[in-house]
Amino acid sequence: MKTYRVYQVDSFTRQKFSGNPAGVVSNADGLTEQQMQQLARELNNSETAFIFAGQKPDYDVEVRYFTPTTEVPICGHATIAAHYVRAVEGKLPA
Repeated sequence: MKTYRVYQVDSFTRQKFSGNPAGVVSNADGLTEQQMQQLARELNNSETAFIFAGQKPDYDVEVRYFTPTTEVPICGHATIAAHYVRAVEGKLPA
């Protein structure tokens, strides 16, 4: 069984428990839409970002966003949180 890395990130701040919280799953490859929805509901943030490996040569990753009830096309603070996690994991290009 695959282990997924799940984070809670406070965007727009340097202080814990402030800012705008977002969930991030940094290695979402293999998750179904239903599983992503269940994870987003369990984390219960306004949005959770799921990071997938890029499927085309012109981008590195794909990010999908889920609220506790539905998928949404974009989310600013969850995008920042997702790329913060990529930086923490050392996955941003130099």
